Amino acid sequence: MSGPLTRFGFAEETPEQRQEKILAGVMASVYRQVPQSVLVSIVGAFALVMVLWNWINQDLLLGWSLLILFESLSRLRLSYKFRRAERITESVDWWATRWVVQAVAAGVLWGVAGFMFFSDSQPLHQVVLVAVVLSVAFGSLTLYASHRPAFHVFMLLAVLPLIARMVWVQDPTYYTAAVVMTAVFLFTVLYGRDFGNAVFESVKNTYENEVLVEQLVAEKRMAEEARREAENATRSKTQFFAAASHDLRQPLQAIGIYVSLLKKRAHGPLEPLVNNLSTAVETLSKLVEELLEISRLDSGSIQPRVEQVIIDDMFSLLEQEFTPLAASKGLSLRIRRGGIPIDSDALLLQRVIRNLLANAIRYTQKGGVLLAARPRSGLISLEIWDTGPGIKQGELDRIFEEFYRGESSKAENSGSGFGLGLSIVKRICGLLGHPLIVTTRPGTGTVFRVEVPRSSSPLRIKRSTPETLDVTIRPLDGFTFVVIEDNAEILNSLTRLIKSWGAEVVPSTGYNAQLIKRISVQQRIDAILADHNLGPHSISGVEAVFRVRELVGFPIPVVMLTAIQGADVLSEFQRVMHERMELSPTMSSAIARSRVEEPTVLQKPTTAAVLNNTLAEMLGITTLPVVRPTANETASASDAT
Repeated sequence: MSGPLTRFGFAEETPEQRQEKILAGVMASVYRQVPQSVLVSIVGAFALVMVLWNWINQDLLLGWSLLILFESLSRLRLSYKFRRAERITESVDWWATRWVVQAVAAGVLWGVAGFMFFSDSQPLHQVVLVAVVLSVAFGSLTLYASHRPAFHVFMLLAVLPLIARMVWVQDPTYYTAAVVMTAVFLFTVLYGRDFGNAVFESVKNTYENEVLVEQLVAEKRMAEEARREAENATRSKTQFFAAASHDLRQPLQAIGIYVSLLKKRAHGPLEPLVNNLSTAVETLSKLVEELLEISRLDSGSIQPRVEQVIIDDMFSLLEQEFTPLAASKGLSLRIRRGGIPIDSDALLLQRVIRNLLANAIRYTQKGGVLLAARPRSGLISLEIWDTGPGIKQGELDRIFEEFYRGESSKAENSGSGFGLGLSIVKRICGLLGHPLIVTTRPGTGTVFRVEVPRSSSPLRIKRSTPETLDVTIRPLDGFTFVVIEDNAEILNSLTRLIKSWGAEVVPSTGYNAQLIKRISVQQRIDAILADHNLGPHSISGVEAVFRVRELVGFPIPVVMLTAIQGADVLSEFQRVMHERMELSPTMSSAIARSRVEEPTVLQKPTTAAVLNNTLAEMLGITTLPVVRPTANETASASDAT
């Protein structure tokens, strides 16, 4: 196999090298069959010795049988050495020659038996002798026929002496037997040749298939490398553009300020020019903002934060925002609320519905727009109906492309829009895993449906801010918390505070051997309370959290109590989580609840009520009876934080 393979890194192969590799495959097939052939040879020799023991010179018979045994063991040893050898291809001629020599030895021994042990006075002995010799010869057919030189040598040396001995008797009966045996011999040789050719072709095809597989693997590797390079180039471009958002916004902000100052001073013929300039700046700012959002979505810098979302709350905000816009065009905006909680990212989902509502109002000239939430097969379908011009069937596959504007968009005379809104909608829906379905009828209107999973959790009241939380303490009896804080005084205060609520505490100044030992003897760990910064000579609190999870074998809830900015803690949490999941894929179920999990972050200083309510809500025990904090607990909270 040469030619095109060279460009994939395979060396140019000569016909001789190819033949050597095929011969190596043939010899491997031969040596694999040696144990079976040895068994046939030894059984045949034993049967012959038992029958002829009282009729043939016993010393001669015993010497022959020992030679047969020695030849069989030599063949086994050669097979063992072949299996243990390395770089067979480089020495394949030597192995082939050794096999021919082995075939010569075996053929000579069985030829000697056929010639010397033949007795014309004992017909029964003749029958046994002929049967054994032919059985050994034909039984070794698959062994020797794979390599033609060894096969021819063995058959000639093993069978022809017996035929010659029959002719030597000079009896018509034996002449007939010799002719029959000669015919059988020739048939066997022809069959063996065909069998050898089949083995050779099989090995040849296997070798060529292996080469083709290597070629396909090389092509796949090259294709994957090219794909990775293209993805890296696209990712680098996207990340660069996303990272340049600050540099792009700064000059646009400055231009906007200058234009607003200029509008105050422009009068007479300059006023229309300044107004046009202001419109152009607004248009450019909107375009840059949409491009930057697409770049952030493509670069993965926007990660969904899935939580329970109350549809009615979101619909109320959208109704307040879009009712004046619809009324200004003489359209009606109807809202059909669902009253059912869903699981999604509230901000990203609201951006999707906002874009779809804006498009529906923009392209609808008469009639109205409907925003509805309808249950559908375990999902909630958020639907935006309009009575606009609809979308042609030929455009449905293109409306989500960047900068594509359909016929209805081009006919709309406001001039706003760059064909990016639906592209952003599609990317966000893909990021959230929400199916996006479009149904349209030209001249009648269009329906966009976003299918969102119904929340499986009971309806939760949105957590109040720390300033508005009720000053109550909820008992935490039966729960065990791991508390990690490098400041010994704060650690002691937190330990006393949490124990006063009835919980058990496993305190530690960092992730160390003592903590590991204490966790290993605990029957249960319910949550982790950790500081992020555990000192210059220790791993971070986030790293410690994941190691505790791996030790426990379950993604137990986490509260980070820290003075570091919450955004930095969340960013570090995501980074470490993904690194550890890639490092230990089998531990993913213990490392994190999901690939977008975020811990609860409390900023120091906090109060006992905030900490207690946070832990209770995280553990799902907010409905338990509550007690008022004592003066000591309030003091302990102040000391702890």
